[in-house]
Amino acid sequence: MATEKSNYICKECGFVSPKWMGRCSNCGAWNSFIEKNEDIINKEFDIKPLSLSKIEITSHTRFLSGIDELDRVLGGGIVAGSLILLGGAPGIGKSTLILQVASLFSNRYGNVLYVSGEESARQIKMRAERLNSVSDNLMVLAETNYSKISYVLKKNPGYRLIILDSIQTIYQPKLDSSPGSINQVKEISNDLLKYAKRNEISVVMIGHVTKEGNIAGPRVLEHIVDTVLQFEGDSNNYFRILRSIKNRFGSSNEIGVFRMGSKGMKEVKNPSQLFLAERPEGAAGSVIVPVIEGSRTILIEVQALVSGAAFGNSRRITMGLDSKRLSILLAVLEKKAGLNLQNMDVQLNITGGLKANEPALDLAMITAILSSYREYALPPDLAVIGEVGLAGEVRAVSQLEKRLAELIKLNFKRVIIPKGNKNKLKKKMGINLKGISDIRQLISFLFKE
Repeated sequence: MATEKSNYICKECGFVSPKWMGRCSNCGAWNSFIEKNEDIINKEFDIKPLSLSKIEITSHTRFLSGIDELDRVLGGGIVAGSLILLGGAPGIGKSTLILQVASLFSNRYGNVLYVSGEESARQIKMRAERLNSVSDNLMVLAETNYSKISYVLKKNPGYRLIILDSIQTIYQPKLDSSPGSINQVKEISNDLLKYAKRNEISVVMIGHVTKEGNIAGPRVLEHIVDTVLQFEGDSNNYFRILRSIKNRFGSSNEIGVFRMGSKGMKEVKNPSQLFLAERPEGAAGSVIVPVIEGSRTILIEVQALVSGAAFGNSRRITMGLDSKRLSILLAVLEKKAGLNLQNMDVQLNITGGLKANEPALDLAMITAILSSYREYALPPDLAVIGEVGLAGEVRAVSQLEKRLAELIKLNFKRVIIPKGNKNKLKKKMGINLKGISDIRQLISFLFKE
């Protein structure tokens, strides 16, 4: 590192510059350069790399939140020193869930700091009483000035968990930009990341979302944090899905299922049974399919409604399913099965507010459309699994035995599966399996043609 004429150094990373810079080109920190003489610049930093094999992982690397569904999504609990971002639409239950977690966590591990930029301390107390989440170890700070929040953290280093609700309402007064702007969010989240790693204290930030459902603010925020969780579901529906979008310490495919009640978020231990509880009997256009979400299998109900289009302008609408995939499957039905759907409205829905997008849904989507188109109700103990290609062929799917085990648990007797999967099954599953190789065989089996 050249230092002949250098007299400015970044206090964050030690990068040396011959002139003052507003932002460090090495680590990206703002206003971090200070003037130093050459004796200090040439001083060695007291750091050295560690051998990966000699780094010890203690039993307290993860902390249980007290809510099993959340711990599942996090990969087994809250990792010490991790920075977690929780997003979701307004009214979805972010603050409700995190207040319950704060209370349970404080009762088990010690002091928790809940920083609120949107509610007063009394408002939080009212909500905590309704949720039965009042705890002596749960500290509340109603503040939006990050300098004051940082001062509290330095004066009280004994917190085991810190919660910011929400990151878009907190501002750093030394920056001229408004709260929620790119500079504000980056500066505060970077500082919190360093605080979390340095002190081995976990930090949870609640984030707003845009109208498209993405987390508001700069995309770099999602790169900075260790874990990104997002609540899904309609605020008018009492089901909530907590999905892991990014997780450095576990699977990013896990989901947790909750039910919103008067006493807060309640865990749903068996989502398959709950999603199927209100399935109508003898209704055309309804079919069951098992989908894989992380380490669990969930049975979902796919509903289709095919009806005549008004004024010849056909519409294709999906709720919880990929609309582009629907367009492809309708084209396959028209080309390979001879169905004329050009003047028909086609609506597809997954009940319960769940969103799913995997190839194994293809055959269920086609089956539901055929059932509604022909006004033919499928047997209630029938399920469908399979991927459909552009030639109308039905392709094998992964983890079939795991899917079948969930169907057997809920007393399903018959399953339509890809022929490729049936030929590879190593053991009898105790369920009637029908293997098909294309959608024409599906039509022949369903309607006995």
